[in-house]
Amino acid sequence: MTQSVSPFSYQGKLSVPYSKSYLQRAIAIGLLSKDEVTIKGFTPGNDALAARSIAEELGAKTSLSGDVLSMSFQGNPAKVVAINCGESGLSTRMFSPIAASLFERTIIDGEGSILVRPMDMVIDALEKLGATVQSQNAKLPLHVTGKIQSGTIEIDGSESSQLLTGLLVALSFIPGESTIHVHNLKSIPYVQMTLDILEAFGVKVTHENFQTFCIPEVSLASKERFYKVEGDWSGASFHVVGAAMSGEIALSGLNPESAQADRAIVDAVKLAGANVAWIDNVLHVSQGDKKAFEFDATHSPDLFPPLAAMAAACEGTSVFKGVSRLASKESDRGLTIQSEMKKLGIDVELNGDEMRVTGGKIKATTIDSNNDHRIAMMAGILATLSNESIQIADAQAINKSYPGFFKDLEKIAMKA
Repeated sequence: MTQSVSPFSYQGKLSVPYSKSYLQRAIAIGLLSKDEVTIKGFTPGNDALAARSIAEELGAKTSLSGDVLSMSFQGNPAKVVAINCGESGLSTRMFSPIAASLFERTIIDGEGSILVRPMDMVIDALEKLGATVQSQNAKLPLHVTGKIQSGTIEIDGSESSQLLTGLLVALSFIPGESTIHVHNLKSIPYVQMTLDILEAFGVKVTHENFQTFCIPEVSLASKERFYKVEGDWSGASFHVVGAAMSGEIALSGLNPESAQADRAIVDAVKLAGANVAWIDNVLHVSQGDKKAFEFDATHSPDLFPPLAAMAAACEGTSVFKGVSRLASKESDRGLTIQSEMKKLGIDVELNGDEMRVTGGKIKATTIDSNNDHRIAMMAGILATLSNESIQIADAQAINKSYPGFFKDLEKIAMKA
């Protein structure tokens, strides 16, 4: 699918979609809690659909009414259970230990780009906790034999915090106490998000400076549980930047105190000169000076595409840290940003852990999403800087996280 986005400026208001990061975690924790669980905030992106399907394979019965997902644990008597995580890195790394905590034999598979991502850390963690794992060169599919057990484990957190999330969730519902020692942890806000949702379901995990996590043996009374998913800062970040580049927007549904790492986009656009204000819990953003800025995105790597778009609109060269976090995304996102921005006439330099983006005049062209949802959304908001329409190849990549993105652009677009 090729999407054409005509030049436009932001004007009006939007209600942001629900956070898929919160939603996927709530589905996983709801499954293990084995209670009657109601989750408000289901958005049918591919990652959310994958999480729901996985929960059903692992023994949950679910039903959907509007944006409300109801879950109850029914169990699965099968001797071997296979789950397909789609292209979701979070579901793959999170549900692997969860599945291995429930069944003696599990097959973990996926689709597309996730099939080429290394799973060494997942395999190592499962084997340290008592399972046996067979794979093809440490990639999916994983054939897991034996249930994981509680205990003490050391893991590396430099590439992703998603495995830690899976271990925190799985070990919280396994008999016995557990301790996780983590080295070089990145994406700390996402770990806090996991801890917050666990606590909402009655599980209190303590930690020492996000390096040592102590998981108690949990004994929860059965009860009906309700969880409301908050608005998605990751999807909203593109609209925040779009309005900072051209026009103004009022965004509702966001939590100003959210644990989501991508809430930092507000700080970034302020550095670039945008006008930002919270009025009655609605975020108002409008364009300002558009000056070059520096920003450390080590703990919020998903912000690189909107940050690069913002920098393209600024006079001078902006510098962003944390590029090393981008290699294992849907695409090698640093290189993808560089190559696709070059087509637009914007210079992007990658040097070690830094990205340097020099602003300039955008020339209309065709941008290839590389099947990366955030590259497709980056291209969409760059039309605010163009004099002609921008074409986006493989624009359906947005279905991973924000299926309504282009429809939302149409709602607020004031044609240039």
